[in-house]
Amino acid sequence: MQIEQLEYVIEVAKAGTISTASKNLHVTQSAVSQSISCLEEELGVTLFHRSRTGTIPTDEGKKVIQKAYEIITKIQELKLEMQSVKMVVKGELKLASIPTFMTFLLNPLAAFKADFPNVNLEIKEQETQEVVDSVNQGNVDIGMIAIHEGLKDKTEDLEFLPLIKGEMKVYVPKNSPLAIYDTVTPHDLINQTIVMYDGDYVKWFVNNFLQQFGPLNILFKSNNTDVIRKAVLKNLAITFSPDWYPRNHELPLKDKIKMLHIINHHPVNMAFGLVYSKKRPLSASSAKFIKYVEKAFQTKDHFTN
Repeated sequence: MQIEQLEYVIEVAKAGTISTASKNLHVTQSAVSQSISCLEEELGVTLFHRSRTGTIPTDEGKKVIQKAYEIITKIQELKLEMQSVKMVVKGELKLASIPTFMTFLLNPLAAFKADFPNVNLEIKEQETQEVVDSVNQGNVDIGMIAIHEGLKDKTEDLEFLPLIKGEMKVYVPKNSPLAIYDTVTPHDLINQTIVMYDGDYVKWFVNNFLQQFGPLNILFKSNNTDVIRKAVLKNLAITFSPDWYPRNHELPLKDKIKMLHIINHHPVNMAFGLVYSKKRPLSASSAKFIKYVEKAFQTKDHFTN
């Protein structure tokens, strides 16, 4: 059963004929007739007596028409109520995100802005510690960061809502000698040339690695993921990345770049998600926006650039 079938039944009952109803609905007579026939078959009753003089509801049809009126009325009430909610949710919503995930904000932002045009949005691109400080100080309502072990003690006053969880991996070009393996050890990495993303979570991983195993040969650091990807493709270096990040980008290019698991090293787990203050209640716009972001990640809308 579809809403349009109920609308067609109501209009035919009001108009008295299928031809007049089809004109009022701006659809073909056959579409109206077929829709009603399908509904009659689904319900197992005849809704109208059809004759040359018009279309008259049967006794069963009158009951269905009454229910159809009630359903359509409720749907219209719901639409009006939702429109009212959109008008009530207003004010400012301030966001901050690490550069890696600015792209992923676009789809939920577009959907949120379309539904709540009265909310003024402000978005900042910041590094992790800046995002944490901005949320703690109340300068932004919601932040988007990557959480790792080295950051947990800095976010005691923040609520963290994970959206993606992953583990740090190594990515090598397919023509690298390492590409014949599925795993790599820390000692294997010491002899490699590295390019790395200049983000807090990668820097924390590298610093932790340096303390345990010694220096790495780092060619360069960059916030430009495309540059890093091209450096790996050109066999200039290998790189580190959480396995959730390449799933949303072109970094792996499975026929050209291979992901390796790090062994003889405790797993380095991290997650990306939203942070907001435990000390301040969420505004209506903040709570609504969180739902939009969660939905985008659940439906993989964030994969679309």
